[in-house]
Amino acid sequence: MIDSAAQFLELLFSRRTIRKFRVESVADQVVLRIVEAGQRAPSACNLQTYTIVWVKDAEQKNRVWNACGVPKSIQDAPVVFVICADVRRLAKALDYLHYDHCLRHGYGYALKLMSMIDASLAAENMTIAAECYGLGSVFIGSALANERVIEALGLPKGVLPLTLLCIGYPDEEPPTRPRLPLSAIMHVNSYRDSSNEEMELFLKQMNSELEKEGYYSKYSKRKPSYLYTDHIKGKTDLANFKQWESEIVAVGKKTGFLPNESI
Repeated sequence: MIDSAAQFLELLFSRRTIRKFRVESVADQVVLRIVEAGQRAPSACNLQTYTIVWVKDAEQKNRVWNACGVPKSIQDAPVVFVICADVRRLAKALDYLHYDHCLRHGYGYALKLMSMIDASLAAENMTIAAECYGLGSVFIGSALANERVIEALGLPKGVLPLTLLCIGYPDEEPPTRPRLPLSAIMHVNSYRDSSNEEMELFLKQMNSELEKEGYYSKYSKRKPSYLYTDHIKGKTDLANFKQWESEIVAVGKKTGFLPNESI
């Protein structure tokens, strides 16, 4: 366990995603403590508009794995959470109070956006708590607005899956992943676009560091020549996004997370 500020900062700076887990269970009391740590994250106006689904049943896990296309090594993670934005509970509380609230009339889009922030902050607290217990974690983004995840978990309108958070004992020791220089992401007083020269340096650094580890060959079976610049192109491919975005919009409407959708 972490018992000093220096140790805690070292934990933050050394944290890395784990994609290979030992087949070893995590005690329920540890899991509950991790979720409690998530609850201590900041919450907009203390509305706590998120829900964490702990998927314990083996069949349910398989449904979620299949829905998200999770690799086998990650499926060995003993603890699986689905992190959800949730404005339904807030709407239900207001209904209970017989209050004619904005969500009932299709307003409250800001609340829906803030619920995604609330859920993300809680999830980040949970990853740090897991690290304190010597556990590793990985986020699986393919749960986002995933219709099959919604069906598997019976999520009602007003609840939107954002990500899986898989936790367990690491069975690998990867290096920390490279990040852009601080100058690329921190601006002082006002925004400043990076120059072409700076952009070239940023991308060259990311290419070099990830190529050194063979990151994309190791985790996505890419050719050694595949670089970070190829990665960001693939993740923003127009044709793929046209299809995916139409699906996300449809799920967003169904779950009530678009503007003018009542809860």
